[in-house]
Amino acid sequence: MAACAAAAVSLRVSDVLGAAPKKQPNILFIMTDQQHAGMMSCTGNKWLKTPAMDSLAREGVRFERAYCANPVCVPSRTSMATGVMPGRLGAFDNNSGMKRTNIPDKVADNSMGKIMKRAGYDTFYGGKIHMTSKLDPRNAGYDKYFSDQRDKLPEACIQFIKKKRNKPFLAVASFINPHDICYAYLASQGKNKPNMASVDRLYSQASSLPTDQLPPLPDNYAIPQMEPEAIKARLSSTAVTPSLTMRKTFSERDWRINRWIYCRLTEEVDQQIGRILKGLKDAGLTEKTLVVFASDHGNMDASHRLASKGLFYDESVKVPFIIKYTGVIGGGRADQDHLVSTGLDILPTLCDYAEIKVPEHLLGKSLRQIAQGKPVTAWRSYVASENRWCRMIRSKRFKYCVYDSGASRESLIDMENDPGEMQNLSNSAKYEKVLDEHRQYLKEWLKLSGDTAGSKYDPNAKPPKKKPRTKRTARAKVHPNLRHTS
Repeated sequence: MAACAAAAVSLRVSDVLGAAPKKQPNILFIMTDQQHAGMMSCTGNKWLKTPAMDSLAREGVRFERAYCANPVCVPSRTSMATGVMPGRLGAFDNNSGMKRTNIPDKVADNSMGKIMKRAGYDTFYGGKIHMTSKLDPRNAGYDKYFSDQRDKLPEACIQFIKKKRNKPFLAVASFINPHDICYAYLASQGKNKPNMASVDRLYSQASSLPTDQLPPLPDNYAIPQMEPEAIKARLSSTAVTPSLTMRKTFSERDWRINRWIYCRLTEEVDQQIGRILKGLKDAGLTEKTLVVFASDHGNMDASHRLASKGLFYDESVKVPFIIKYTGVIGGGRADQDHLVSTGLDILPTLCDYAEIKVPEHLLGKSLRQIAQGKPVTAWRSYVASENRWCRMIRSKRFKYCVYDSGASRESLIDMENDPGEMQNLSNSAKYEKVLDEHRQYLKEWLKLSGDTAGSKYDPNAKPPKKKPRTKRTARAKVHPNLRHTS
């Protein structure tokens, strides 16, 4: 990706504070689960209030073109923890990601907790993990682990932050919400689990509201023209959130109720985040702490009549991402120019601020210069995402996807003129050169990232001959630079 050509980017001089970055700041990494990029009031969303997240955006930099490496929990979290595309580690979905125990030593030993611990940081991980055992915080360099991922997590994180020490800290606060939206369908059917009483309560409240008090349907509520067949083929009618069933049976009011619940769950986690930020301020550590905020992936939120995640529409693959460092990063900026991979770029950014050498096997880039309002002359031309059945390339203007099956395997969207992703241009003669350009981007990325499993997504490649599935051929291939060193 670093090899991609990019034009020089200039930012407003007034946004640059000019202060010398402080060495080895404290680091607070806050993560939510299943929150799409538009689920903050600072983005113009009038149907929820997120004062804590808004304060981060007001005092820091909000990256408006941030994409996760894979729009599902385990692969995305694996990537953020390691800085490696999850598929290179055999994590293409939740099941494969959790079962993958042979993470190369080069990767595991340079995961977030271990690399920061070696750099002299006190380390804390609280909340949801959802990663394989080798990357579990109890095995990955964290001094303390706290399991609660809801209301008890803020206080545990604050206690760690306020501890007297003569070294910096890394605190990871990983919240579960607004992931509970996954259980809203069961609530609508009266079949929810006992521990999801809060979702039942929210469903009951939403159901009693007049329709005009519920969020409206999104502008891209309709099913897109020429939607690739592989998308529908992957929609489930049996999952906890049965996207296919909901697409077929949910009324407009059903979808609006679902959206209302999603807003309330996001507000709930915002309040929890606000408690941590207040604790940081009360401890007098605001100006000594780099705060990074992101979500692991998004949620379809009724767009294209879909729920849940795992797709490459922006609602699923595009995530909120904010960096704040009071006194070093100028506040109130929304960066619209730089394509960011949260899976690849977070770890190099933390290393940069902590004055740690970035491991050579990482393909991501530090966002420090951009965050501080300094011009960069060689940024990437595209960012990539993946799962077991699709590869995505997002360039400055277009999004290109290739699927593993279906009569229409390719999708090309003009994100500038069609941000709702309603029209597939892959069969348009007018965009033939653009399509070829993005095919080349994908081909380049497959090679650069060592994506040997991605050869079938090269439209110009001959389809591979099918081989009998054996233990040897079923094993995930690992990029040579990531193989075990011991």
